[in-house]
This record gives sequence, C-alpha cells and structure tokens, in this order.
Amino acid sequence: MAEATKDDVVLRFRDGNLTRAVLTRDFTPLDFAVEAESEDGEKLQINISDLKAVFFLKDPGKREAEMQIGAAGGDLPPGAPARVEFFDGEIIHGFVKEYRMEDSGFFLYPTSPESNNELVFVVARSINTLSLEG
Repeated sequence: MAEATKDDVVLRFRDGNLTRAVLTRDFTPLDFAVEAESEDGEKLQINISDLKAVFFLKDPGKREAEMQIGAAGGDLPPGAPARVEFFDGEIIHGFVKEYRMEDSGFFLYPTSPESNNELVFVVARSINTLSLEG
C-alpha cells in the first residue's frame, strides 16, 4: 500500500480553500486525518472528511525538466489508467494502483507533464465519477 511522509503538499478542502504544508506523519489511505505543518509553522490535524484531496508537489526541478521534454521521463506509473471527476467538476487523469472500499480514498499518479503534482490522494467522498480507462 502506498504511503507518504515529509512531503510538500497542498491540502484542498471541500469548501474550495487550500493550505500549503509539509506532512509531519506517515499517511496512508487507511488514515482518517492528515498531520502537517503549515508554511507559517502551525501544527495541523485535518480530518479527511474535510478535504477534497491532498496534492503532493513535484520537486520544481523535476517539473521544469518534464515540461521541457513534454512528458514524464522513465516508466509509466503503476496501476490502471483512470479519470477522476470531483464533485466540483475538476477532472484529473492518472493511474490508480489500488482502491479498496474500506479506505478513505486512494492515490492517483497524474499523467500530465504540466502537472505540479507528483501524486494525489483523492478523498473517496469527493468523487463524482471514477472511470478506469484501461
């Protein structure tokens, strides 16, 4: 199962607000809260149910290199190609490795080289539709 820690993230809330932060604890789809520290040093513990998604940011150098060559270098991410449409109409394409009903959501590996995101944790209750494309 995928997990992440000590990553720069953008916490996107269901109400449209966002907060840039750094994770301070390992995070998996089984968790019901995200623990992080905001840019101004505030300790945060956010319930997954308050979030739309957690966007794990790419290293700026990697993003610039991908934009110059027009595609992500290396192998394709693991999993099945998927299209996620959120409740607010936003659509993201990527690869989903694993999703279980008992999890609070799943990790999506974005496919667009223009994306600023290395990885997205999609909160299950924020999905309008999930289509596997493979």
